[in-house]
Amino acid sequence: MKKKICFLILISFCYSSFSQIQLDNTLITERVVASNLDVPWDMVYSNDGWIWFTELSGKISRVNPDTNVFELIYTVPDVQVFGFSAGMHSIVLHPNFPATPYLFVHYTNTSTTSKLVRYTYGINSNTLSSPLTIIDNIPGDVSHNGSRMLIENDKLFISIGDGYDNPSSAQDLNTLNGNILRLNLDGSVPSDNPISGTYIWSFGHRNPQGLCVGNGKIYSSEHGTSNNDEINIIEENRNFGWPNVQGFCDLPSETAFCNSENVAEPIWTWTPAIAPCGMDYFNHPSIPEWQNSLLLAVLKDKKLIQLQLSPDGTSIIEENSYLVNTLGRIRDVLVLPDGRIYICTTNKDFAGSPNTDDDKIIELQNDAFLGIDDFSNLSFKLFPNPSNGRFTIHINELRGSNYTFEIISVNGSKVLKGSIDKDTTEVNANTLNPGMYFLKINNSNTSIYKKIIIK
Repeated sequence: MKKKICFLILISFCYSSFSQIQLDNTLITERVVASNLDVPWDMVYSNDGWIWFTELSGKISRVNPDTNVFELIYTVPDVQVFGFSAGMHSIVLHPNFPATPYLFVHYTNTSTTSKLVRYTYGINSNTLSSPLTIIDNIPGDVSHNGSRMLIENDKLFISIGDGYDNPSSAQDLNTLNGNILRLNLDGSVPSDNPISGTYIWSFGHRNPQGLCVGNGKIYSSEHGTSNNDEINIIEENRNFGWPNVQGFCDLPSETAFCNSENVAEPIWTWTPAIAPCGMDYFNHPSIPEWQNSLLLAVLKDKKLIQLQLSPDGTSIIEENSYLVNTLGRIRDVLVLPDGRIYICTTNKDFAGSPNTDDDKIIELQNDAFLGIDDFSNLSFKLFPNPSNGRFTIHINELRGSNYTFEIISVNGSKVLKGSIDKDTTEVNANTLNPGMYFLKINNSNTSIYKKIIIK
């Protein structure tokens, strides 16, 4: 069993601002959540409030976005790191996690193969066990192994690249390379997959490294060659063209192939290539300028891109770039239900130029947003602070109901909670050990925090 490792990061560091993004009417603040990582690849949010993520070397860790506590959970023993960032790649959690404690990871396990494995998470032991191989012997190579995963309607989707040296495999339905795969959570082939007996959902992909759901659609980002990086809407049993078609069907040879082979064209392309990577769908009122958008991590061009979608989500109507050449290579984007956005850098990979504290996970948030309705213009005071354990919460213009408070220790545990039904609430926490804690005020829309010290 691997021992749990906790790094308690000082609050003055975790929540200190180091840069900002100014939109039309919104100021987005950036904060470092975790640093000194080793090529983080994929991030996913858990129902228990943690962000889980993978690192290229095989590490699976989690960080609490409320307290910034970091824990190394497990290191997968048979990950093989080689070539152009082959190693541990994507991660996804069971929709009912942690009650259903299954975690899926995809990684290269030899120099020629990758596999998809399900682990079981032990809440009490805080580690992973009982590895079950779901798909074995996926042809792998130095690059173009993919991958991203998501679970939608109890089906697991995973993107697999063409295997780098064998682009024709993307048109070969007898191999898993160059495809988006769809499988049941027990690893079986769904009976309603378009091709009987196979995981293949769509094919003709070169190296899709972004996958997310929005507007009832699955969007994917895909690496082209030196030209024609793509954003696609993934459709059942559609051919996405590679290697016969690059980008749109705009050459005579491509047009003929597209017409005969049911090719789906991208909704957006880049030439020259920018190396698009992980992405997520954003539609939260905390950043109105980015609502109904895809947020895309970019490796080669070292930036974050916002792609404004049409109201029906079928096309992209605007592209805006942020953080250009400020953080280096950005590998993934994760949007939390409360509107916070997390990105991870990957400057320690084969093409990066790392700083001394790379790689990082960074939070993007509109600090001024305190929700809607009941939390509009909400502010609160906490006094005395530091205290001997007895303190007062005073909320300016308490509106509505269903307010609660929680006291959270620096290791992420909730040690005290209660309700708030008036402007001034007295709290007795003198049974807690002296130290630093977080006070969290909640209602049905959002949460706000203050640091508290108990002497």
